[in-house]
Amino acid sequence: MLVTLLLISIYYYLSSCYINTSNDGSHYALVSAIVNKHTVIINDYVKYTGKVDYAVKNGQFYSDRLPGNALLMIPFFAFGNLLELMHLDILSNHIPIQEVTVILLPNICGVLGILFVFLFCKWFNCSYQKSLFFAVIYGLCTLNVQESTHVFSHAPSMCFVLMAFYFLVISPSVYHKYFYVFVFLLAYATIVELQNCLLFLPAAIYSIQTKKINFKLLKANIKVVVLSTLIFFTTLSILLLYNYIAFGEITLKSNKFNPEFPEEQSFLTSLSGNFWQGLDFLFTNFLNREFWFHLELGVQNNIPGLFVTSPILILSFLGMIVFFKKYTKEALMFLSIILINVFIGAFHKTVLTRHIFTITPFLFLPIIFLVNYFREFKSKISYYAFCLLFVFLAGFSCYRVFYVTHTYWGRDISNILPFTKEFKIYLAFLVFVMLLFYFGLRLRSNKLKKQ
Repeated sequence: MLVTLLLISIYYYLSSCYINTSNDGSHYALVSAIVNKHTVIINDYVKYTGKVDYAVKNGQFYSDRLPGNALLMIPFFAFGNLLELMHLDILSNHIPIQEVTVILLPNICGVLGILFVFLFCKWFNCSYQKSLFFAVIYGLCTLNVQESTHVFSHAPSMCFVLMAFYFLVISPSVYHKYFYVFVFLLAYATIVELQNCLLFLPAAIYSIQTKKINFKLLKANIKVVVLSTLIFFTTLSILLLYNYIAFGEITLKSNKFNPEFPEEQSFLTSLSGNFWQGLDFLFTNFLNREFWFHLELGVQNNIPGLFVTSPILILSFLGMIVFFKKYTKEALMFLSIILINVFIGAFHKTVLTRHIFTITPFLFLPIIFLVNYFREFKSKISYYAFCLLFVFLAGFSCYRVFYVTHTYWGRDISNILPFTKEFKIYLAFLVFVMLLFYFGLRLRSNKLKKQ
Protein backbone atom coordinates (compact mmCIF):
# COMPACT_ATOMS: atom_id res chain seq x y z
CA MET A 1 0.00 0.00 0.00
CA LEU A 2 2.74 2.43 0.99
CA VAL A 3 4.72 1.75 -2.20
CA THR A 4 1.59 2.12 -4.34
CA LEU A 5 0.62 5.43 -2.79
CA LEU A 6 4.20 6.70 -3.04
CA LEU A 7 4.42 5.82 -6.75
CA ILE A 8 1.08 7.48 -7.50
CA SER A 9 2.08 10.57 -5.52
CA ILE A 10 5.27 10.79 -7.61
CA TYR A 11 3.19 10.47 -10.77
CA TYR A 12 0.85 13.23 -9.57
CA TYR A 13 3.75 15.46 -8.62
CA LEU A 14 5.61 15.01 -11.92
CA SER A 15 2.35 15.71 -13.79
CA SER A 16 1.85 18.99 -11.92
CA CYS A 17 2.46 22.48 -13.19
CA TYR A 18 3.13 25.96 -11.82
CA ILE A 19 0.42 28.53 -11.09
CA ASN A 20 -1.06 29.06 -14.54
CA THR A 21 -4.73 30.06 -14.23
CA SER A 22 -6.70 32.77 -12.48
CA ASN A 23 -8.32 30.14 -10.24
CA ASP A 24 -5.25 28.62 -8.64
CA GLY A 25 -3.67 32.06 -8.90
CA SER A 26 -6.37 33.50 -6.64
CA HIS A 27 -5.72 30.87 -3.95
CA TYR A 28 -1.99 31.44 -4.29
CA ALA A 29 -2.37 35.22 -4.07
CA LEU A 30 -4.30 34.86 -0.82
CA VAL A 31 -1.82 32.52 0.87
CA SER A 32 1.05 34.78 -0.29
CA ALA A 33 -0.60 37.82 1.30
CA ILE A 34 -1.39 35.95 4.53
CA VAL A 35 2.11 34.52 5.02
CA ASN A 36 4.27 37.32 3.62
CA LYS A 37 2.19 40.42 4.42
CA HIS A 38 -0.03 39.18 7.29
CA THR A 39 -3.09 40.56 5.52
CA VAL A 40 -5.91 39.36 3.28
CA ILE A 41 -5.39 42.27 0.86
CA ILE A 42 -3.73 40.89 -2.28
CA ASN A 43 -2.72 44.17 -3.96
CA ASP A 44 0.86 42.93 -4.35
CA TYR A 45 -0.27 39.60 -5.79
CA VAL A 46 -3.36 40.52 -7.82
CA LYS A 47 -1.50 39.64 -11.04
CA TYR A 48 -1.98 35.97 -10.14
CA THR A 49 -5.76 36.37 -10.42
CA GLY A 50 -5.54 37.64 -13.99
CA LYS A 51 -8.15 40.21 -12.89
CA VAL A 52 -10.71 37.39 -13.27
CA ASP A 53 -10.98 35.49 -9.98
CA TYR A 54 -10.66 38.43 -7.64
CA ALA A 55 -12.79 40.77 -5.55
CA VAL A 56 -12.50 44.50 -5.10
CA LYS A 57 -13.91 46.85 -2.46
CA ASN A 58 -12.92 50.40 -1.53
CA GLY A 59 -10.06 50.27 -4.00
CA GLN A 60 -8.44 47.21 -2.39
CA PHE A 61 -8.03 43.84 -4.10
CA TYR A 62 -8.94 40.51 -2.51
CA SER A 63 -9.22 36.88 -3.51
CA ASP A 64 -12.77 35.83 -4.33
CA ARG A 65 -12.07 32.25 -3.21
CA LEU A 66 -13.18 30.80 0.11
CA PRO A 67 -10.18 30.82 2.51
CA GLY A 68 -10.18 27.10 3.38
CA ASN A 69 -7.86 26.04 0.57
CA ALA A 70 -5.40 28.91 1.11
CA LEU A 71 -5.20 28.11 4.83
CA LEU A 72 -4.31 24.51 4.01
CA MET A 73 -1.59 25.81 1.69
CA ILE A 74 0.17 27.74 4.49
CA PRO A 75 2.46 24.88 5.69
CA PHE A 76 3.53 24.14 2.11
CA PHE A 77 4.10 27.82 1.35
CA ALA A 78 6.10 28.07 4.59
CA PHE A 79 8.13 25.04 3.49
CA GLY A 80 9.13 27.06 0.41
CA ASN A 81 10.12 29.95 2.68
CA LEU A 82 12.19 27.55 4.78
CA LEU A 83 14.05 26.31 1.70
CA GLU A 84 14.77 29.94 0.78
CA LEU A 85 16.01 30.66 4.29
CA MET A 86 18.34 27.66 4.11
CA HIS A 87 19.50 28.73 0.63
CA LEU A 88 18.07 25.50 -0.77
CA ASP A 89 15.86 27.31 -3.29
CA ILE A 90 18.58 26.39 -5.81
CA LEU A 91 16.94 22.95 -5.83
CA SER A 92 14.14 24.48 -7.88
CA ASN A 93 14.16 25.68 -11.48
CA HIS A 94 11.42 28.20 -10.75
CA ILE A 95 11.06 31.51 -8.94
CA PRO A 96 9.28 31.86 -6.59
CA ILE A 97 9.87 28.40 -5.18
CA GLN A 98 6.57 28.60 -3.27
CA GLU A 99 4.71 28.05 -6.57
CA VAL A 100 6.35 24.63 -6.56
CA THR A 101 5.94 23.69 -2.89
CA VAL A 102 2.21 24.53 -2.67
CA ILE A 103 1.43 21.89 -5.30
CA LEU A 104 2.23 19.30 -2.64
CA LEU A 105 -1.16 20.06 -1.02
CA PRO A 106 -3.40 18.76 -3.87
CA ASN A 107 -0.91 15.92 -4.45
CA ILE A 108 -1.40 14.76 -0.86
CA CYS A 109 -5.19 15.29 -0.99
CA GLY A 110 -5.41 13.19 -4.17
CA VAL A 111 -3.37 10.39 -2.60
CA LEU A 112 -5.51 10.52 0.56
CA GLY A 113 -8.54 10.21 -1.70
CA ILE A 114 -7.09 6.96 -3.08
CA LEU A 115 -6.36 5.71 0.44
CA PHE A 116 -9.92 6.34 1.62
CA VAL A 117 -11.39 4.71 -1.49
CA PHE A 118 -9.30 1.68 -0.47
CA LEU A 119 -10.64 1.89 3.10
CA PHE A 120 -14.23 2.15 1.86
CA CYS A 121 -13.69 -0.91 -0.35
CA LYS A 122 -12.41 -2.80 2.70
CA TRP A 123 -15.45 -1.68 4.68
CA PHE A 124 -17.64 -3.05 1.88
CA ASN A 125 -16.00 -6.45 2.48
CA CYS A 126 -13.59 -6.42 -0.45
CA SER A 127 -10.34 -8.32 -0.04
CA TYR A 128 -7.09 -6.40 0.44
CA GLN A 129 -6.00 -7.11 -3.14
CA LYS A 130 -9.33 -6.07 -4.66
CA SER A 131 -9.47 -2.93 -2.54
CA LEU A 132 -6.00 -1.91 -3.65
CA PHE A 133 -6.87 -2.67 -7.27
CA PHE A 134 -10.01 -0.50 -7.22
CA ALA A 135 -8.19 2.29 -5.40
CA VAL A 136 -5.53 2.38 -8.14
CA ILE A 137 -8.21 2.39 -10.85
CA TYR A 138 -9.82 5.37 -9.11
CA GLY A 139 -6.46 7.12 -8.82
CA LEU A 140 -5.54 6.73 -12.51
CA CYS A 141 -8.85 6.65 -14.39
CA THR A 142 -10.78 9.59 -12.93
CA LEU A 143 -10.25 13.34 -12.74
CA ASN A 144 -8.48 12.69 -9.44
CA VAL A 145 -5.35 12.93 -11.60
CA GLN A 146 -6.08 16.43 -12.85
CA GLU A 147 -7.32 17.87 -9.56
CA SER A 148 -4.24 16.53 -7.79
CA THR A 149 -1.93 18.48 -10.10
CA HIS A 150 -3.03 22.08 -9.53
CA VAL A 151 -3.98 24.14 -6.47
CA PHE A 152 -7.70 24.49 -7.10
CA SER A 153 -10.00 23.83 -4.13
CA HIS A 154 -11.49 20.63 -5.59
CA ALA A 155 -8.91 18.10 -4.37
CA PRO A 156 -9.10 19.26 -0.70
CA SER A 157 -12.90 19.38 -0.96
CA MET A 158 -13.08 15.80 -2.22
CA CYS A 159 -10.54 14.63 0.33
CA PHE A 160 -12.23 16.19 3.37
CA VAL A 161 -15.73 15.10 2.33
CA LEU A 162 -14.62 11.52 1.60
CA MET A 163 -12.71 11.27 4.88
CA ALA A 164 -15.66 12.77 6.77
CA PHE A 165 -18.15 10.20 5.50
CA TYR A 166 -15.74 7.34 6.08
CA PHE A 167 -15.50 8.32 9.75
CA LEU A 168 -19.30 8.63 9.87
CA VAL A 169 -19.74 5.14 8.42
CA ILE A 170 -17.26 3.46 10.78
CA SER A 171 -18.48 5.36 13.82
CA PRO A 172 -20.55 2.96 15.96
CA SER A 173 -22.75 5.82 17.15
CA VAL A 174 -22.99 9.60 17.26
CA TYR A 175 -21.59 9.40 20.79
CA HIS A 176 -18.26 8.05 19.55
CA LYS A 177 -15.18 10.24 18.94
CA TYR A 178 -15.24 9.35 15.23
CA PHE A 179 -18.53 11.22 14.87
CA TYR A 180 -16.88 14.45 16.04
CA VAL A 181 -14.06 13.83 13.56
CA PHE A 182 -16.75 13.59 10.88
CA VAL A 183 -18.33 16.89 11.99
CA PHE A 184 -15.00 18.73 11.94
CA LEU A 185 -13.91 17.35 8.55
CA LEU A 186 -17.21 18.19 6.88
CA ALA A 187 -17.29 21.60 8.58
CA TYR A 188 -13.83 22.38 7.23
CA ALA A 189 -14.88 21.10 3.80
CA THR A 190 -17.59 23.78 3.98
CA ILE A 191 -15.04 26.60 4.14
CA VAL A 192 -13.23 25.02 1.19
CA GLU A 193 -16.37 24.71 -0.95
CA LEU A 194 -19.53 26.15 0.54
CA GLN A 195 -22.06 23.66 -0.85
CA ASN A 196 -20.52 20.92 1.30
CA CYS A 197 -22.54 22.22 4.28
CA LEU A 198 -25.64 20.69 2.65
CA LEU A 199 -24.13 17.23 3.07
CA PHE A 200 -24.95 17.30 6.78
CA LEU A 201 -28.54 16.47 5.75
CA PRO A 202 -27.84 13.02 4.23
CA ALA A 203 -25.45 12.39 7.13
CA ALA A 204 -28.25 13.09 9.64
CA ILE A 205 -30.71 10.84 7.76
CA TYR A 206 -28.10 8.06 7.57
CA SER A 207 -27.38 8.32 11.30
CA ILE A 208 -31.09 7.91 12.05
CA GLN A 209 -31.55 5.02 9.58
CA THR A 210 -28.57 3.10 10.99
CA LYS A 211 -29.65 3.82 14.55
CA LYS A 212 -26.38 5.52 15.37
CA ILE A 213 -28.49 7.84 17.48
CA ASN A 214 -30.70 6.70 20.35
CA PHE A 215 -33.51 9.19 20.87
CA LYS A 216 -34.10 7.86 24.37
CA LEU A 217 -30.71 9.15 25.58
CA LEU A 218 -31.77 12.76 26.08
CA LYS A 219 -28.68 14.05 27.96
CA ALA A 220 -26.28 12.29 25.59
CA ASN A 221 -28.13 13.71 22.56
CA ILE A 222 -28.03 17.23 23.97
CA LYS A 223 -24.27 16.86 24.45
CA VAL A 224 -23.83 15.64 20.85
CA VAL A 225 -25.91 18.48 19.44
CA VAL A 226 -24.08 21.12 21.49
CA LEU A 227 -20.59 19.81 20.70
CA SER A 228 -21.37 19.26 17.00
CA THR A 229 -22.87 22.74 16.70
CA LEU A 230 -19.86 24.22 18.49
CA ILE A 231 -17.42 22.42 16.17
CA PHE A 232 -19.36 23.42 13.06
CA PHE A 233 -19.82 27.11 13.89
CA THR A 234 -16.29 27.47 15.25
CA THR A 235 -14.99 26.20 11.91
CA LEU A 236 -17.51 28.24 9.89
CA SER A 237 -16.50 31.35 11.85
CA ILE A 238 -13.15 31.22 10.02
CA LEU A 239 -15.01 31.97 6.78
CA LEU A 240 -17.22 34.62 8.39
CA LEU A 241 -14.23 36.28 10.05
CA TYR A 242 -12.26 36.26 6.80
CA ASN A 243 -15.13 37.86 4.87
CA TYR A 244 -15.68 40.44 7.60
CA ILE A 245 -12.00 41.41 7.68
CA ALA A 246 -11.89 41.60 3.89
CA PHE A 247 -15.26 43.15 3.03
CA GLY A 248 -16.51 44.61 6.27
CA GLU A 249 -19.71 42.56 6.40
CA ILE A 250 -20.96 39.17 7.57
CA THR A 251 -21.43 37.07 4.44
CA LEU A 252 -20.84 33.50 3.30
CA LYS A 253 -20.02 34.49 -0.28
CA SER A 254 -16.39 35.48 -0.80
CA ASN A 255 -17.06 36.06 -4.52
CA LYS A 256 -19.86 38.55 -3.87
CA PHE A 257 -17.58 41.46 -4.80
CA ASN A 258 -16.15 40.00 -8.01
CA PRO A 259 -16.87 42.61 -10.72
CA GLU A 260 -16.38 40.06 -13.51
CA PHE A 261 -19.23 37.81 -12.37
CA PRO A 262 -22.15 39.97 -11.16
CA GLU A 263 -24.41 36.90 -10.96
CA GLU A 264 -22.38 35.77 -7.92
CA GLN A 265 -23.80 38.57 -5.78
CA SER A 266 -26.46 36.19 -4.49
CA PHE A 267 -27.14 32.47 -4.34
CA LEU A 268 -30.30 32.78 -6.44
CA THR A 269 -28.62 34.57 -9.34
CA SER A 270 -25.58 32.28 -9.29
CA LEU A 271 -27.89 29.24 -9.50
CA SER A 272 -30.02 30.54 -12.35
CA GLY A 273 -28.58 28.41 -15.16
CA ASN A 274 -30.31 25.91 -17.44
CA PHE A 275 -30.46 22.69 -15.42
CA TRP A 276 -30.84 20.21 -18.29
CA GLN A 277 -28.03 21.74 -20.32
CA GLY A 278 -25.88 21.81 -17.20
CA LEU A 279 -26.68 18.16 -16.43
CA ASP A 280 -25.72 17.16 -19.97
CA PHE A 281 -22.45 19.08 -19.75
CA LEU A 282 -21.59 17.47 -16.42
CA PHE A 283 -22.14 13.88 -17.56
CA THR A 284 -22.96 12.99 -21.18
CA ASN A 285 -22.32 15.86 -23.66
CA PHE A 286 -25.15 14.82 -25.97
CA LEU A 287 -25.47 18.50 -26.93
CA ASN A 288 -21.74 18.60 -27.78
CA ARG A 289 -21.12 15.17 -29.26
CA GLU A 290 -17.97 16.36 -31.00
CA PHE A 291 -16.32 16.14 -27.57
CA TRP A 292 -16.75 12.36 -27.71
CA PHE A 293 -14.37 11.82 -30.61
CA HIS A 294 -12.32 15.01 -30.97
CA LEU A 295 -10.19 15.05 -27.86
CA GLU A 296 -8.60 18.37 -28.75
CA LEU A 297 -11.99 20.10 -28.32
CA GLY A 298 -12.64 18.76 -24.82
CA VAL A 299 -9.88 20.60 -22.99
CA GLN A 300 -9.44 23.49 -20.54
CA ASN A 301 -12.93 24.69 -19.50
CA ASN A 302 -14.52 22.29 -21.99
CA ILE A 303 -13.44 19.12 -20.24
CA PRO A 304 -16.26 16.69 -21.13
CA GLY A 305 -18.76 15.25 -18.68
CA LEU A 306 -17.72 12.52 -16.26
CA PHE A 307 -19.09 9.65 -18.35
CA VAL A 308 -17.18 10.89 -21.41
CA THR A 309 -13.91 11.73 -19.68
CA SER A 310 -14.00 8.61 -17.47
CA PRO A 311 -16.33 6.08 -19.16
CA ILE A 312 -15.34 3.58 -16.46
CA LEU A 313 -17.84 5.51 -14.31
CA ILE A 314 -20.68 4.23 -16.53
CA LEU A 315 -20.05 0.76 -15.07
CA SER A 316 -20.03 2.26 -11.60
CA PHE A 317 -23.34 3.98 -12.32
CA LEU A 318 -24.81 0.59 -13.24
CA GLY A 319 -23.29 -0.84 -10.07
CA MET A 320 -25.61 1.41 -8.06
CA ILE A 321 -28.40 -1.15 -8.63
CA VAL A 322 -26.44 -3.94 -6.92
CA PHE A 323 -25.17 -1.48 -4.32
CA PHE A 324 -28.76 -0.62 -3.33
CA LYS A 325 -29.61 -4.28 -2.85
CA LYS A 326 -26.65 -5.03 -0.57
CA TYR A 327 -26.10 -1.75 1.30
CA THR A 328 -29.36 0.17 0.99
CA LYS A 329 -28.66 2.79 3.66
CA GLU A 330 -25.15 3.56 2.43
CA ALA A 331 -26.36 3.63 -1.18
CA LEU A 332 -29.06 6.17 -0.29
CA MET A 333 -26.47 8.32 1.46
CA PHE A 334 -24.07 8.14 -1.50
CA LEU A 335 -26.88 8.97 -3.92
CA SER A 336 -27.93 11.95 -1.78
CA ILE A 337 -24.37 13.28 -1.75
CA ILE A 338 -24.21 12.93 -5.54
CA LEU A 339 -27.61 14.52 -6.19
CA ILE A 340 -26.96 17.55 -3.95
CA ASN A 341 -23.70 18.35 -5.74
CA VAL A 342 -25.14 17.65 -9.19
CA PHE A 343 -28.16 19.91 -8.63
CA ILE A 344 -25.93 22.78 -7.54
CA GLY A 345 -23.44 22.17 -10.33
CA ALA A 346 -26.08 21.86 -13.07
CA PHE A 347 -28.04 24.93 -11.94
CA HIS A 348 -24.92 27.06 -11.72
CA LYS A 349 -24.66 29.93 -14.17
CA THR A 350 -21.19 28.73 -15.20
CA VAL A 351 -21.17 24.94 -15.54
CA LEU A 352 -17.80 23.17 -15.42
CA THR A 353 -17.20 19.45 -14.95
CA ARG A 354 -14.70 20.06 -12.15
CA HIS A 355 -17.44 21.73 -10.07
CA ILE A 356 -18.76 18.27 -9.13
CA PHE A 357 -15.38 16.60 -8.65
CA THR A 358 -16.18 16.11 -4.95
CA ILE A 359 -18.70 13.35 -5.81
CA THR A 360 -16.24 11.35 -7.94
CA PRO A 361 -15.26 8.74 -5.30
CA PHE A 362 -18.91 8.28 -4.29
CA LEU A 363 -19.86 7.79 -7.93
CA PHE A 364 -16.93 5.42 -8.45
CA LEU A 365 -17.26 3.09 -5.44
CA PRO A 366 -20.40 1.18 -6.61
CA ILE A 367 -18.24 -0.33 -9.38
CA ILE A 368 -17.01 -2.92 -6.88
CA PHE A 369 -20.53 -4.35 -6.62
CA LEU A 370 -20.95 -4.66 -10.39
CA VAL A 371 -17.58 -6.44 -10.67
CA ASN A 372 -18.55 -8.85 -7.88
CA TYR A 373 -21.95 -9.39 -9.53
CA PHE A 374 -20.37 -10.53 -12.80
CA ARG A 375 -17.78 -12.59 -10.96
CA GLU A 376 -20.57 -14.55 -9.31
CA PHE A 377 -22.39 -14.89 -12.64
CA LYS A 378 -22.92 -18.48 -13.75
CA SER A 379 -21.83 -17.84 -17.33
CA LYS A 380 -18.05 -17.60 -17.57
CA ILE A 381 -18.35 -16.10 -21.05
CA SER A 382 -20.34 -13.18 -19.66
CA TYR A 383 -17.74 -12.64 -16.94
CA TYR A 384 -14.82 -12.65 -19.39
CA ALA A 385 -16.72 -10.31 -21.73
CA PHE A 386 -17.30 -7.97 -18.81
CA CYS A 387 -13.61 -8.13 -17.87
CA LEU A 388 -12.68 -7.23 -21.44
CA LEU A 389 -15.09 -4.28 -21.36
CA PHE A 390 -13.72 -3.21 -17.96
CA VAL A 391 -10.13 -3.25 -19.20
CA PHE A 392 -11.04 -1.28 -22.33
CA LEU A 393 -13.00 1.40 -20.42
CA ALA A 394 -10.32 1.66 -17.72
CA GLY A 395 -7.58 2.04 -20.35
CA PHE A 396 -9.50 4.65 -22.32
CA SER A 397 -10.41 6.54 -19.11
CA CYS A 398 -6.77 6.56 -18.04
CA TYR A 399 -5.69 7.94 -21.42
CA ARG A 400 -8.45 10.55 -21.62
CA VAL A 401 -7.80 11.83 -18.09
CA PHE A 402 -4.09 11.97 -18.91
CA TYR A 403 -4.90 13.98 -22.04
CA VAL A 404 -7.15 16.57 -20.38
CA THR A 405 -4.63 16.95 -17.53
CA HIS A 406 -1.76 17.69 -19.87
CA THR A 407 -3.72 20.00 -22.17
CA TYR A 408 -5.11 22.22 -19.41
CA TRP A 409 -4.42 25.96 -19.33
CA GLY A 410 -0.77 26.71 -20.06
CA ARG A 411 0.12 23.06 -20.68
CA ASP A 412 1.33 21.19 -23.73
CA ILE A 413 0.83 17.49 -24.41
CA SER A 414 4.42 17.36 -25.68
CA ASN A 415 5.62 18.07 -22.12
CA ILE A 416 3.88 15.20 -20.38
CA LEU A 417 5.65 15.38 -16.99
CA PRO A 418 6.30 19.11 -16.43
CA PHE A 419 7.59 18.78 -12.88
CA THR A 420 10.36 16.28 -13.67
CA LYS A 421 12.78 19.18 -13.33
CA GLU A 422 11.31 19.96 -9.88
CA PHE A 423 11.70 16.44 -8.50
CA LYS A 424 14.40 17.59 -6.05
CA ILE A 425 11.73 19.59 -4.20
CA TYR A 426 9.62 16.44 -3.83
CA LEU A 427 12.61 14.56 -2.40
CA ALA A 428 13.42 17.47 -0.07
CA PHE A 429 9.84 17.44 1.23
CA LEU A 430 9.98 13.67 1.72
CA VAL A 431 13.18 14.00 3.77
CA PHE A 432 11.63 16.87 5.75
CA VAL A 433 8.54 14.81 6.61
CA MET A 434 10.67 11.81 7.60
CA LEU A 435 12.78 14.01 9.90
CA LEU A 436 9.64 15.45 11.52
CA PHE A 437 8.31 11.93 12.02
CA TYR A 438 11.62 10.75 13.48
CA PHE A 439 11.97 13.62 15.93
CA GLY A 440 8.29 13.28 16.83
CA LEU A 441 8.86 9.64 17.77
CA ARG A 442 11.99 10.56 19.75
CA LEU A 443 10.11 13.23 21.67
CA ARG A 444 7.27 10.83 22.44
CA SER A 445 9.75 8.17 23.54
CA ASN A 446 11.51 10.59 25.88
CA LYS A 447 8.20 11.64 27.44
CA LEU A 448 7.27 7.99 28.05
CA LYS A 449 10.65 7.34 29.70
CA LYS A 450 10.16 10.28 32.07
CA GLN A 451 6.72 8.96 33.01
